[in-house]
Amino acid sequence: FNKGEVILKQGTKANYLVSLIEGFAKVYIEGDHGRNLVLDFANSPRILGGPGAQNQGKHRYSVVAIRETLVCFIDLDNFMLVFASSPEFAEQFLIHCSGNYLAALDRMVGITQKQMHGRMADALIYLTDKVFMSKTIGDEISRQDIAEYTSMSKDSAIRVLKVFERDRVIELQGRRIKVLKPDNLHEIADKG
Repeated sequence: FNKGEVILKQGTKANYLVSLIEGFAKVYIEGDHGRNLVLDFANSPRILGGPGAQNQGKHRYSVVAIRETLVCFIDLDNFMLVFASSPEFAEQFLIHCSGNYLAALDRMVGITQKQMHGRMADALIYLTDKVFMSKTIGDEISRQDIAEYTSMSKDSAIRVLKVFERDRVIELQGRRIKVLKPDNLHEIADKG
């Protein structure tokens, strides 16, 4: 998939899971009136597409390539055969799903109970520590993506980033964001 191409479409029939082999993708729920909620930014290797496949038979979110991305579509029936025949695989997959669920719960608490600065600090920590594994967030992540990840308007997200830059917590380098003071970000995130 090229940058911007849809890998999974919310509401379509879930006949398969997607294994992200190479690349980078955005996982999001398409909301009303064009407002989206970014659930995650997915690096490889990663399995995508589980929730809803067994309950409603439809994908519950969309996935779009942020840069060139290679995926493998895994037939859901074949996946279930492997799941049923291999207790070790089933256990590891359930551990993986449980970890995703707990991370989603933590994120929901952060989005609903923290002020904008705390939500932005959480997002920047996640992006640097878990997604990019670098103090610099790449230009693949737009300000709109950050706004949708933090459940803010784009203007509010930009304002908070400018405050962080003014306070020398981050440095804005075009679309890139460089974290200068990670300890300060953690303090902001903890205070909410």
